[in-house]
Amino acid sequence: MKVLIKTLTVTILAGGLVGCNGVNESQDRNDNDTRPIGYYSNEGDNRGDLDRGSGFISDMADRDVNDHTSTYHEDYDGKLAERIANKVNDIRGVDDAHVILEDNNVIVGVDTDENKKEELTKKVRETTADLAPNRDVKVVSDQKMVNRIENVDNDLRDGRAYTEVESDVRGISKDIVNAGSDLGNAIKRPFENNR
Repeated sequence: MKVLIKTLTVTILAGGLVGCNGVNESQDRNDNDTRPIGYYSNEGDNRGDLDRGSGFISDMADRDVNDHTSTYHEDYDGKLAERIANKVNDIRGVDDAHVILEDNNVIVGVDTDENKKEELTKKVRETTADLAPNRDVKVVSDQKMVNRIENVDNDLRDGRAYTEVESDVRGISKDIVNAGSDLGNAIKRPFENNR
């Protein structure tokens, strides 16, 4: 009987040790079984797209308007702004154009080389006036001012309400009026961000 108990005890202990023979998972440095945790919402945004594959950080950093269609806020005449920008971009010598509509004004920021700014500005003004005949057209080619206009235009294209960028637009408009024909002195105050 003692032999049977000893044999049974040894068998149980040996069976228990066999279970411990494998590598402990907590000590395996190559085990990458962590689950990714992300905070996503199934609620749509103003733009109407969900971009579930990216996430909120890449969505915030996404400033390239060419990878998704522009979806302006419903209270902003984005179709007119986009139509003007497309026509101005078709003008030879214009590298890039951005448009902001403010009350009865159309502000057009034109990125171009330094050579023929006056001639190009005249063409842009005429093209814009044909598309928005009842509005005052302001054309800007100063790079710092164009960058400010582009930032606001991108915010509007991303679906932000006009009221969110209104103080920035008024500041741009004020700086254009104060600068008159000399847009090199147009940047007298920092770009406001009212968010």
